[in-house]
Amino acid sequence: MYRFILLAVFAFCSAQSLYAQKFPGSVRGTLLDSASKQGLNDATVSVMGAKDSSLISFSLTSNSGFFEIKNLDTGVYILQVSYQGYPSIQKPFSLTAQAPVKDFGNIYADQEYKQLGEVVINSTPPIQVKGDTLAFRADAFKTKPNATVEDLLKKLPGVQVEKDGTVKTQGENVQKIYVDGKEFFGNDPKMATRNLTADMIENVEVFEEGSEQSRFSGVDDGNRTRAINLKLKKDKNKGVFGRAGAGYGTDNRYEANVNASYFKGATKLSLVSRSNNVNNQGFTQNDVTGINTGGSGPGITRNTMAGLNYSDLWGKKTEVTSSYFFNNTNTENNSSSFRRTFGGDSTVLRPQSVTSNNQGTNHRLNLRLTHSIDSFNSIVYTPNVSLQQSESYRSSEQQNLVENGKLTYKQLDNTTLQKNNGTGNSFNNNLLFRHRFAKRGRTFSINLSNSISNNDRNGSTFSNIGYYREGIKFRDSVVNQINIVDNKSNNYGASASYTEPIGRDKTLELNYQYNNNSSRNDRQVYDFNNGTGKFDVLNAFQTNLFENVNESNRVGANLRVVKKQYNYQFGLAAQRLTLNSNNLSRKTQLSQTFTNLFPSAQFNYRFARSKNFRFEYRGRTNQPSVTQLQPIRDVSSPLYQTEGNPSLRQEYSNNFTMQYNSFDMMKYRNLFARFTFSNTYNKIVNQVLQLDSGIQLSRPVNADGAFNMNGMINFGVPISKIKGGNINTTTTMNMFRNISYAGELKNYTNNLILGENVRVNYNYKEKFDIGFSGGVTYNLTRNTLNTRGNNEYYTYVTSADISYIFSQKWVLSTDLDYTTTTGLTQGYNQSFFLWNASFARQMLKNNRGELKLSVFDIMKQNRAISRNVADNYIEDIQNSVLQRYFMLTFTYNLNRMGNTQGNQRGGNQMMRMGGGNFGGGRGMQ
Repeated sequence: MYRFILLAVFAFCSAQSLYAQKFPGSVRGTLLDSASKQGLNDATVSVMGAKDSSLISFSLTSNSGFFEIKNLDTGVYILQVSYQGYPSIQKPFSLTAQAPVKDFGNIYADQEYKQLGEVVINSTPPIQVKGDTLAFRADAFKTKPNATVEDLLKKLPGVQVEKDGTVKTQGENVQKIYVDGKEFFGNDPKMATRNLTADMIENVEVFEEGSEQSRFSGVDDGNRTRAINLKLKKDKNKGVFGRAGAGYGTDNRYEANVNASYFKGATKLSLVSRSNNVNNQGFTQNDVTGINTGGSGPGITRNTMAGLNYSDLWGKKTEVTSSYFFNNTNTENNSSSFRRTFGGDSTVLRPQSVTSNNQGTNHRLNLRLTHSIDSFNSIVYTPNVSLQQSESYRSSEQQNLVENGKLTYKQLDNTTLQKNNGTGNSFNNNLLFRHRFAKRGRTFSINLSNSISNNDRNGSTFSNIGYYREGIKFRDSVVNQINIVDNKSNNYGASASYTEPIGRDKTLELNYQYNNNSSRNDRQVYDFNNGTGKFDVLNAFQTNLFENVNESNRVGANLRVVKKQYNYQFGLAAQRLTLNSNNLSRKTQLSQTFTNLFPSAQFNYRFARSKNFRFEYRGRTNQPSVTQLQPIRDVSSPLYQTEGNPSLRQEYSNNFTMQYNSFDMMKYRNLFARFTFSNTYNKIVNQVLQLDSGIQLSRPVNADGAFNMNGMINFGVPISKIKGGNINTTTTMNMFRNISYAGELKNYTNNLILGENVRVNYNYKEKFDIGFSGGVTYNLTRNTLNTRGNNEYYTYVTSADISYIFSQKWVLSTDLDYTTTTGLTQGYNQSFFLWNASFARQMLKNNRGELKLSVFDIMKQNRAISRNVADNYIEDIQNSVLQRYFMLTFTYNLNRMGNTQGNQRGGNQMMRMGGGNFGGGRGMQ
């Protein structure tokens, strides 16, 4: 650890020393209107290299028109001044040791003045704040050669990338990533982040996206999701480009990938494929069968995937985006765990070892069709299909030891073998009709949706339980059975929205929504018949046929008001919901009716060009699933059995959100803050009953008193405006209360999780790049009933990623992670050092080829340790991980672009997509 810290500190101090030695040159002046002699504020002032017009630095003029750009080296430059409505002004200048400051004095901008041969460059700052949208200029955040979009996102302020590739912005998961405003392989963010390269990207736009209907009407309906739009560079919009690579290493490790794209006008075709056994998964696992097929879970995964994405403009009125995706995964895992279960006056200790194998094959097909009937009418049709096959194998051994005071004795031991295989399919389609009236702001839209799913699953369980009394086994119990499960669901709905403008700045929206969700679960269980040697004895206690219908009608109204600096919206909806449960096996029925009011409110305030605040409140309901309602005993895990509860009521939650975004364009400082709070009535929680001989039964019940509170603050300052780097600190807080029952006794579990992370990015002359981060997470748990379950632990993570380019041909890269945990169960408090490195040689014409030797886990210390805190237990788990291997890889980059201008610096204004400024449209202004 000490060597790692010394290395990181030395690298960072070296970078700081290089920066400190920079020549303190500067240029200044004042921009004035030639006619009025008044200062022009917020004009973009850029300093470019005289040789290649590369952007060196930039700033904005103050209210008086004054500007000053500091920290410039000696050299010859061009000063460019850009202001909307005026031609750009260019002035050459030079800085020397004898004359380190250039003062242009007053610079007059004339609307009628035109400069011969002027080259217009639209410079943009590294971060822009426009409404709820944050735009990051990609080339301001340096990455190593052949880096992926995921590597780029890790350097952006307020963006987190988990180890499994999940992307979060301001603490919330990103659910969709667009490429140039178009869907890329449907709703799978990893297809873009792990298969596209960072050098393709010009801007990364982060925003909250509303539904199709709300983006058209401009009135928020509360259906928001976190999204990212990747805006490609201009030279990537025409031609053929891509890359192919293959590598082989020790322990038979391999990796191969082919990514290719063809762009011509509106036609865009992309192929993505890869195969490897080094846990490099470039997609998000989609589970239809209900069997965990691995892939995104723990263990070592072999996966093969291929996909094709297509978007085009058919004629002048029809826009289409479609994709097909295939994947096959096989995950093997060996895990060990230690669980402490608290109940009454004793504690049950459970050491367990598990061997598992999960396999899955998946096909996905997505389509989005937008057709403009005429200037007033359009339709959007979005169907998707998913097909899946899966198999799983799980073998486990465990013991239950009872700890009562100073006495510890063995209660039971258990070996279990489980096998499952299943097939599943789902079909979803959505049709939206949109109509604009001649009167501005008056709209009508109607949305029809339907989803059908079916999955069949066959499984077997063999379990032997040995029961002990005073350390002596007195009885064995065997469970040997098969289960056949057939799940079907059919959901359909319709919604309509009408907006009417009231005056110049108000809009009234009336809406109606109908939903009908029906499901059918047929579960048959057969025990083994020793007489016939077959599974032909029907287990009537665990066999059940259950149907559930959830039908709701909802009507509401919203008023939206838009002013120059702020806008707000408030509304009210009423819903009547009927929940019908029919137990066909027991011949019992239960019908429940709920009436709810749903108030909502939003307020947005724009303090300045790059500072905004948003507040939102919304009420929501959540209905129980058919599995939670079905009153049958599931003993597929004999020691931890589950049972549904047909008397469950729906949940109702109040949700509050506050968000503040700010970027100081003069000082390059960013501040992003987000706070959320929610409390839930009738929350569905678990009631755990202790049966005889250490067996637990868990069933869902309703309870009040649960809440969840989250906060996140990200603050960033520059080391150097563009050529250097930045320092970002992220503070997170999560406080929540869960409820559980130990028998009839109610327990509140209060959790507090605090996190602090500091990251430093530094780049020197695009040759030396370093990222250094350090973070700590504190986790505190307190129980009102089972105080023995109280615990607190710390997790410390220190990381560094360093790359250096030698003579434009050789690239040395290394990344290091040091992780340590304290406060876990003995044997799980481990510290480990994960160190990876690679040495690459750029070759062939234009450096299109790369030969790379890489090594993973040099110190052979990689670990995967986690802690689960649940209703009445604490569990520490260690899973299988990849350890040290070497690999030699060759990568070839294909680039036959129609535009050969090279990488464009600067950027365009952010795209404005969607119909309204309010309600989460892409690229909201």
